[in-house]
Amino acid sequence: MAASLLSLVPVNQCWMYDDGLILVVVSPKCKAVAPTCGQAFSWEFYSASLRRSFRLSRKDRHSSPEDSQPAESGESNFLVYEEVTRYQQKPSDKPRLVVLIGSLGARINELKQRVIAENPHQYGIAVPHTTRPRKSHEKEGVEYHFISKQAFEADIQSNKFIEYGEYKDNQYGTSLESVRSVLAGNKICLVDVQPEALKSLRTAEFKPYVIFVKPFIPESHHHCSSATSPSGGDNGHVTEEELQEMRHSAEQLELQYGHLVDRVLVKEDSTSASAELRSILERLEREPQWVPISWVRT
Repeated sequence: MAASLLSLVPVNQCWMYDDGLILVVVSPKCKAVAPTCGQAFSWEFYSASLRRSFRLSRKDRHSSPEDSQPAESGESNFLVYEEVTRYQQKPSDKPRLVVLIGSLGARINELKQRVIAENPHQYGIAVPHTTRPRKSHEKEGVEYHFISKQAFEADIQSNKFIEYGEYKDNQYGTSLESVRSVLAGNKICLVDVQPEALKSLRTAEFKPYVIFVKPFIPESHHHCSSATSPSGGDNGHVTEEELQEMRHSAEQLELQYGHLVDRVLVKEDSTSASAELRSILERLEREPQWVPISWVRT
């Protein structure tokens, strides 16, 4: 019999379908979240160290005749549980890819560049490709990989880019090969991407560790805030309207992609945020982490 929300039975620190087919181990520090369209149930976790045997994963939802209304952004797929296991990186293993995603005002590129500059021998950046002409002071493969528009379009058709875009009639993109090149040099590769790019990165090859960076947003504008204006205007002063936009951006990103996030970093200022990011990266190398079991199954 198909399980439903009504068939969930609490058992000590577990929730179990009454057909006995699925057991999900959770922490007491969690609570059920009301189901939404395409979602039997989900959990809101309060502890980053939650011990569990399954975690949520979004799966593409196939269209059906009943789907008469277009799905809203972020609701074109639904949540299921994926089996996970502890993964301890070995000295012989390639480093895991570290993916930074950020909400409005997080300025994750600045954070990434700062951490890499402090330790370039341990951390690396995936050098992007571009179709713009090379400037006199630039070197191929350092700032960019400079390629023709024809080659760039061919790479798009071959699905070689994690993501790409256009700026002032020139195209820019981050390729999978650029990521592989950094990891092959035994460096931790840090990339900052739009959350949609996670789909192509969540593979056994990269075993990405996803960090969601969001700016510190006070409950009231009267409280002190170190957040800076996303638009860069008003000498960095944040208006109440901008705070609302930043808060909404963080909430929406967490709602749509929170199930893929391994760690949340609240950025109060650049100095403390970079120190926390370095600490996270150091623990990533020496401590076991939860990953989908398909990433380590041989």
